[in-house]
Amino acid sequence: PRIAQVKRDAQIAQAEADRDAMIKSSQATQAGQEAKFAADSKIAEAQRDYQSNVAQYQAAVNQKKAEADLAYDLQKFKTGQLVKAEEVQVQIVEKQKQIELQQQEISRKQRELEANVQKPADAERYKVETLANAKKFQLETEAAGAASASKATGFANADVAKATGIAEAEANKARGLAEAAIIEAQGKATASAMQQKAESFKQYNEAAVIELIVRILPEIAGKISEPLSRMERMVIINSGNGSGGGASKLTGDVTQIISQLPPVLESLTGVKFDKLLEQVPALKKAMGKGESNTGK
Repeated sequence: PRIAQVKRDAQIAQAEADRDAMIKSSQATQAGQEAKFAADSKIAEAQRDYQSNVAQYQAAVNQKKAEADLAYDLQKFKTGQLVKAEEVQVQIVEKQKQIELQQQEISRKQRELEANVQKPADAERYKVETLANAKKFQLETEAAGAASASKATGFANADVAKATGIAEAEANKARGLAEAAIIEAQGKATASAMQQKAESFKQYNEAAVIELIVRILPEIAGKISEPLSRMERMVIINSGNGSGGGASKLTGDVTQIISQLPPVLESLTGVKFDKLLEQVPALKKAMGKGESNTGK
């Protein structure tokens, strides 16, 4: 039994030794693993820190690079804008120069056009207008002359004939009155001599007075009829409206002219016609009868 106990104790001791060995081995393994894990953690942490640092560095590098690139692009853009602005300014200056040259060329061509085309054209137009106006005036003058000739020779329409007849009648009247006025003026110029004649006429007897009247009347009639003798023809127009035209107008004019005879006779002789008739009893008596018959 001692041997069995020893064996058992030996087995127990061996088992305990194995257990302890396994425990120690496990502990060693665990410690090794823990050390390994700790080391791996440290390695991983170190790698993480490295990668983080690398990433941060790379980010910083990239940021700096991006900022640099952006700054470069911005500066490039600014430089490009400045270059473009300078190019635009150069183009503006070139355009202004081109415009100035074009304006100078336009002015030159305009002056050339005025000298070579417009002024000759104006001169030709003025020439044509002048010739046209001259031709127009000639035609109008010829037409007016033809109308006047037709009016003077034909008196084709009644209005022209009426106006012409009235105008000629008025002209004849005016000429007759003018002749009478001339005779009257001539008589007044010799008033002193006529006054002396009048004084001597007072001494005339009936035969002398009649002889004087008979001698003077033809002269007066000749003076009155002289303007009428120069007329080629006389046109009498009666409008028929009761205005006293036509033959009655001519009769009235002649009557008015005849009514000027006593003043004319007085201007020629210096003797009042009614006073002269008073010296002729037969004439005075005849005139008295005529007036009484007229009154009746």
